[in-house]
Amino acid sequence: MEKRFRYPTGVRPLLIEETARRRRIESRFVDVLERAGFAEIVLPIIDYAEPYASLQARDATKQSYRFVDREGEVVAIRSDFTPMVARALAPTVAQAGLPLRVYYRGDVIRCDASRLGANREMFQIGAEIVGDSSIDADIAVLRLAADLVRELGLQPNVVYTDVGVALPELRPVLSTKRMTADVPSALRGIAEKLIAGSATIDDIGPLAPEAAARLAAIAAALPEFELHLDDFDDGYYTGTRFRIYDAESRTKLAQGGRYDRLYESFGTPAPAVGFTFTIDDLFEERRQLAGRTAGILPAGWEPADLPAGSRRYRETE
Repeated sequence: MEKRFRYPTGVRPLLIEETARRRRIESRFVDVLERAGFAEIVLPIIDYAEPYASLQARDATKQSYRFVDREGEVVAIRSDFTPMVARALAPTVAQAGLPLRVYYRGDVIRCDASRLGANREMFQIGAEIVGDSSIDADIAVLRLAADLVRELGLQPNVVYTDVGVALPELRPVLSTKRMTADVPSALRGIAEKLIAGSATIDDIGPLAPEAAARLAAIAAALPEFELHLDDFDDGYYTGTRFRIYDAESRTKLAQGGRYDRLYESFGTPAPAVGFTFTIDDLFEERRQLAGRTAGILPAGWEPADLPAGSRRYRETE
């Protein structure tokens, strides 16, 4: 097919109806975030690659688009909002009234070689609380992220953990879910439980008391959320970490957590916790939900939110 009739792999235009549906989802997010006291910041689509080099895992680096600009500098197209937020805010945090509540939105571009045909251009909306290390901030962010899913007519399934339970000696074990010979004997018992998924907060308390206390407080405040202690994720997270799934399909809709050392990488120490939604994933789940409902408009929907050709739906009584 001629190039004039096609687009690069993983990108496409949104035409009138699809654009309108995305903007309606976006406006609902913004309404909820601004009612919760979050203010918007706008970030550039490209930046120098060097400031983020030490923060990105090798796989993330491979996924980003990089090129040499006209001045001979290596720049990268935005592939992850969170470090860019830290780089932008760090110089002003010391003078700002903390905590800051900010949100952002825009496209990220990633080339994921393991997902052929997947979108490379994704529209994301995220938010974070900067300058608050309290458990209350973790709980507020978790609750807000779940409320945003409900605002879109879906039911959230929130799974959370804490990378603080992953002692340095156990990181290889948890990343592979396999016991290794170099695990100290004193840690083999907890390692086996973490691998099997049977570990409890009481089990990790003696080894990671701060993480255990934080997880216990979250469990008490948000008993409907799921605590998993057998998971480990590398990167810039330093504490509570979570993912939100659609309760029916188990599709991941959002992810987030605490990253208390990220701002220090850009010159100003400040704790932070936040989340990011990929709106494309939410839009697809809403489309699937419309297909599963027997002629009844899903909760929180307007007739114009439905995919083209689905006008047979009636409002829920």
